[in-house]
Amino acid sequence: MFKNKSTKIIILTVLLLFVLSSVAYAKTVIKWKPISVNEYWSRRITKFDSDVNTFFYRPLRFEKMNIDVRGYEEIQVKVITKEKTDLVHFNVYINGKAQSFTTKNTRNNESFYFFEPVTIKIPKDIQTFSIFTRNPNAYFRAFGKEVKVIKEIPRTIVLKGEAYKRIVTLLSSKTRSEYYIADSSTPVVFTAKYDGNLTTYIRFLPLVKKTKCKIDIYVNKVLVDSLELNQKISGEYSVNEQKVSIGKKVTTNNIKKNDKIEFRVSSSHEVLIRSILKTGK
Repeated sequence: MFKNKSTKIIILTVLLLFVLSSVAYAKTVIKWKPISVNEYWSRRITKFDSDVNTFFYRPLRFEKMNIDVRGYEEIQVKVITKEKTDLVHFNVYINGKAQSFTTKNTRNNESFYFFEPVTIKIPKDIQTFSIFTRNPNAYFRAFGKEVKVIKEIPRTIVLKGEAYKRIVTLLSSKTRSEYYIADSSTPVVFTAKYDGNLTTYIRFLPLVKKTKCKIDIYVNKVLVDSLELNQKISGEYSVNEQKVSIGKKVTTNNIKKNDKIEFRVSSSHEVLIRSILKTGK
C-alpha cells in the first residue's frame, strides 16, 4: 500500500496531527455531585475533600437508606465516622441485589474520621439503590459522576476560507504554509469564530509589468483598509517553483465573532492570503 517506510510515517503523522487538532480546544471536566437523601437517622456536616461543607447521613438503625441514583453511570460513596475505627463495612443493594464493601480510614480531624471513597458502577436498568450498615457510627454520602466537555477558546486560530479561487502551498527552505488565492473576480472571504484581532499575511504572484498590487479589506461589507503593494520579489519563498512577492503583514483590530472579512483585489494580480485570529485568551 505504501511505497516506503518514510511515506507511511508521514501519513501517520498527518493523521495524528489531524486528530490532535480536533480535540485541542476542548477539555473534559469531571465533577462529583452530592445526591440527595430523604430518609435518615441523623446527619453531620463536614468538608470531605474540598472546601465545601457537605452533609453526611446515618441510616435508620437496622434499615436500608434509599438513594435515587438514576441518571448516573458511576457514583462514589464517601464515609465518615465520629468514633475511631480502622474499617467500615457496609452493603449496597442495587435492584435488591447485595454487594459488600469495606473501606479503610485514611485521615481524621478533631471531629471526624475519613475513609477511602468507594466507586460503584450503576447499571442502565437501575431501579433501586440503598445502603445498609451495622456500624451505628458511620455516616454516608453518595456522589454522582458528571462529565462535561468544555470547549476552550484557542489563543490563535488560522481562519478557513469560505470563498477563494484556489489553495496553494507557500514554500521556503524551512517552512510550508497554506494560503488562499484571491483575484479580481474571486475574493477571499473568512468568518471569525471568536472575538479578537486579525493578523493577515499577504503576498502576490508577480506580473511581467511591475504594476502595483491593489487590495481592499472589508469587514461586514464595510471598507476598513486599502493596500497598494510594490512588486518586490522574495528570494526565499515560492509557490509551485514560481517566485512570489515579499510579504506584507496587516492587522485588523476589534474583530467580533461572526464578522465577515473579505479581501478584494482590484489589480490584475493573484494574491496569497493567510489570516490568523488572535483571541488574547
